Amino acid sequence: MEKLLIHLDGASQGNPGEAAVGVVITDGEGHLLEEVSQCIGRTTNNVAEYQALLEAIRRALRYSPQRVIFFTDSQLLANQINGLYRIRRPHLEPLHRQAQELLQKLPRWQVHYVERDANWRAHRLAQKALLDRVAKEAEAGLPERIRRKVEELSELDQRRVLEFVNRLYEEAQKDQ
Repeated sequence: MEKLLIHLDGASQGNPGEAAVGVVITDGEGHLLEEVSQCIGRTTNNVAEYQALLEAIRRALRYSPQRVIFFTDSQLLANQINGLYRIRRPHLEPLHRQAQELLQKLPRWQVHYVERDANWRAHRLAQKALLDRVAKEAEAGLPERIRRKVEELSELDQRRVLEFVNRLYEEAQKDQ
C-alpha cells in the first residue's frame, strides 16, 4: 500500500477516568479500511492520546505502507512526537519512546495536529467505546438494582410497579 491516512483520538471521562481510543484508517484516496473503538481502562486523557497513536501505528504496520499521515486533535501529542515539545510528565516518557520506536518501522510518516472538527470520526469512535461500556455496565446491573429498590416499596407500590412493567412489556410485544 502506498499511503495511509489515519485519524486518531483518545478520550477519558474524568482526568484520570475511564478511557478509550478511536482510530480511523483510510487509504490515500480516503476509502475506509478500518475503524477502532475500544476502551483502555482508567487513565489520563494524555495517556489515552498516546495509546490511540500506538494502536494506530500497530494497525498501520499491518498494511506495510510506504507513507502514513497521522491526524490528531491533541497539540501536546503532535508536538511531542514531532520534537517541538519536551516530555515533562515522567509517565508519558515510556509511551513516547514506544511510539518513536514503532514509527521508525514505517518508511515515511508524519503526525499533524488538526482541529477537533476535522477529527470528528475518531473522536466519535472513542466516545462510542465509552458509551458502550457504560451501557453494558448499566444493563448488567440494572435488573438487580431495580429488584432491590422494588423490595423496599410497600406491597401496594410493588403491585403498581409490576402492573407498569407488564404494560411496558405488552406494548413492546405489540411493536414487534
